[in-house]
Amino acid sequence: MVNLKGSVLITGANGGLGSAFVANFSKSEYGKEYRGLFTVRNPATAKDLTTVLEKAPANLKSEVIALDLSSIESIRGVAADINVRIANGTLEPIRALVLNAAFQDANSEALKPKTFTKDGFEMNFGVNYLANFLFILMILQSMDKENGRIVIVQSWTHDTDHPRNNSIAIFSDEEYKMVFTDTETLAKGVTYTDSGYKAGMRRYGASKTLMMMFHYELQRRLDADPALSNISVVSMDPAAMGGTGITRTSPFLIRFLLRNLIPLIQEIAVWFNPNGFMRPPWKSAADLMLASFDEKKLGQHPKAVYLDGSENATPSVEARDEMKQKKLWDESLKLARIRDGDTVLKNWQ
Repeated sequence: MVNLKGSVLITGANGGLGSAFVANFSKSEYGKEYRGLFTVRNPATAKDLTTVLEKAPANLKSEVIALDLSSIESIRGVAADINVRIANGTLEPIRALVLNAAFQDANSEALKPKTFTKDGFEMNFGVNYLANFLFILMILQSMDKENGRIVIVQSWTHDTDHPRNNSIAIFSDEEYKMVFTDTETLAKGVTYTDSGYKAGMRRYGASKTLMMMFHYELQRRLDADPALSNISVVSMDPAAMGGTGITRTSPFLIRFLLRNLIPLIQEIAVWFNPNGFMRPPWKSAADLMLASFDEKKLGQHPKAVYLDGSENATPSVEARDEMKQKKLWDESLKLARIRDGDTVLKNWQ
């Protein structure tokens, strides 16, 4: 019987990037050494993941876990179950916790928030941010305390000044430049008046801004906790990827381009500019593997590192605002209803 070194947990394992990561992981040396814990909303309909696992090496140890990130009850239940199983030795400690699952709803009907979680939060906020906030804090006790990494899939839309946003002009007006004033406003969902597509993309971008702010505040608190100070937080922007499914509710033209034309272009473009505007899922999956395991480029403990693909990058000015990071943390504790015993992080309050 093979003694595994640990586990690798990825959310959204059925998506384009998620299933590409699973394929990459399963065929790598890490797939021989670590157990894969692959979460999806509904295992019965996770066709892409099923196909990948059918082609995986026979010696891959893995498990598909149902996790509904739009439900605090589901998040708490899954985190508690994993914690129990790792504590009793049924599962191995988590070497890489990859937060990949995401929600996006950008179309003509999205001027007002119209999709909410089971707990009443605007869906982008609830799934892309608050769910991760809660899940991470609860699962910290199950992390590899020496080399564990929390890897967050990011987006350039978190930065209202990023030039890549110019192509869709979602932040061109000055009134949209500042994302965060208070958490409650974003939790309820902001209403816009100009364009449903732009409105939806702003909500998506805002959720990524919150995750970038959380990235820094979490690392600071981990560093201050002697038992958890070797855990690293790494965020990675995979860039635009055709064929991933996240734009399934977008306007027809965008869906057509991302499903049919962009996949062809990105396969060619990546050879000329590997870290460019468009990248195929297999390239971004390789970058996600680097963020999860690499020590040659990133070092053993890459603290609060932000990557654009495989290259170091600088997040938005707003995301690096320590006062906003602290305010977001404090207000998120209340919204996620974090209580004593939920997390092993000593300075969570």
